[in-house]
Amino acid sequence: MTVKQTAVESSLFKTIQIHPSRKCNLSCLHCYSSSSPHYSQMLDIEELKSFLVYAREQGYNNISLSGGEPFLYKNLEELLKFSKSLGFQNALATNGMLLQSDRNQNLLQHIDIIAISIDGKKELHDKIRGQAGAFEKMLKGVDVLNSHGKYFGFIHTITPDSWEDLIWLGDFAYEHNAKLLQLHPLEMYGRALEELKDSSLDDTLAYKAFILSNYLTDKYQHKMIIQLDLLHKEYLKDFPEIVNPFCKSTETYTKISDYFDTIIVDDSGKIIPMAYGFNPDYCLGNISSLKDSAFDEYVSGKMSNLKKLYSDTLTKVFSETGTDVFNWNEIIVHESRFI
Repeated sequence: MTVKQTAVESSLFKTIQIHPSRKCNLSCLHCYSSSSPHYSQMLDIEELKSFLVYAREQGYNNISLSGGEPFLYKNLEELLKFSKSLGFQNALATNGMLLQSDRNQNLLQHIDIIAISIDGKKELHDKIRGQAGAFEKMLKGVDVLNSHGKYFGFIHTITPDSWEDLIWLGDFAYEHNAKLLQLHPLEMYGRALEELKDSSLDDTLAYKAFILSNYLTDKYQHKMIIQLDLLHKEYLKDFPEIVNPFCKSTETYTKISDYFDTIIVDDSGKIIPMAYGFNPDYCLGNISSLKDSAFDEYVSGKMSNLKKLYSDTLTKVFSETGTDVFNWNEIIVHESRFI
């Protein structure tokens, strides 16, 4: 699958990425939300359900639960059942270590696709996860998914320590019946700023990951989807609409989902456009106090500023020399902090 195909297919989904809590059974070195076992705050289920009704009317059709570890959210079953009743597809990202319990296996019937985090081979995975045996526990979770015939994929954070294992990772994912392998470059956000501050991908490693992902795409064509969260500058020049909704005429846009394929609800209830960590000044509201007119007022009040942000960021990307492969989400989040 090419980058363009991935972008086109993903645009069919209008996704709400929900972080119901930052409570997790692990404290991973690269965690962008700095989740850990020490957090206890969780989103109010009634507020979340009310927001989903509103968001469904606004054109969103897919929820993606992250965290923290979603299986630690006490109201997860109620949330999953309610979202399905509204017609949402349910996706969930997990470390895979808690899937052996009866409660969590029962919840699988309400989940359409699961993404299992994997950081590389056993030694590296356990190091990043901060827990000996994490790899083996994750594998047992994969066995559970296979025993239930569940559609699942793996998501991998690429680091300087893991990029050489991408071919191994493709073989591993395919041999364990994964339907998707998502490759995401390490972002300097959250706990990574302290624990992995010297581990960001330089231009050379980004190129290598780009080349290897294209090899994996060819190798597993029609067998497993390979998704790389990196774009090539020259490709983006030809298809800027992949990342910039304002490149197309917005005259026919009537809903917030026409502008943003993805919005985020963080663990405090804030509704943020596009990506975790986006400047809170661009917040669409909070699920605890959302007005029926909130999204319409956002379109009329803040879209001009966002349009300029997108345009200026693309101009900056195209003008920079020496950097041809990049993570758009990381760049736009970074630039949003300076507006």
